Amino acid sequence: MVLPTATLVTAGVVTVGTAFACTGSSAVANASTGVIVSPVRDAETVVPSTREADAIAEAVRTSPYTAQVPANEYKVAGTALASSDPSWAYTELHPTVADLDRAEGVLHRTDGGWKLVQLGTYEVGCGVAPSAVLDDFGLECPPADAADAEGADSASPA
Repeated sequence: MVLPTATLVTAGVVTVGTAFACTGSSAVANASTGVIVSPVRDAETVVPSTREADAIAEAVRTSPYTAQVPANEYKVAGTALASSDPSWAYTELHPTVADLDRAEGVLHRTDGGWKLVQLGTYEVGCGVAPSAVLDDFGLECPPADAADAEGADSASPA
């Protein structure tokens, strides 16, 4: 089973099957929930408080994007807040079973609380998070006009 995706980014992460390696990880586990919090990227992030990390993990577990996957089949890890706008969070979902893939998520906090806005393995955050937030998380997106330029080239007469 693979986690459902809205959009699929891997920046600073090497993925091989369900194994991966990150640079700059200094994880701290919350003993009460087992949620691992730390900025895992070489970027401008802030470690969330235990309360924030727990709220983010709960938003992941109750999201429509993860509804088809039992919460005990993945761990929420590597949670970080954007230093430019701490109402945005990045997290990773690490599988605890062999038939799931690792995924990344971007969340946004509004008056209603944290909400998982994108989940996947490629271009996560693109089109939804501000550029400064993407930079904070070390996420890369294709240039906004890349698809337009390709379409214009193929549509032009020869």
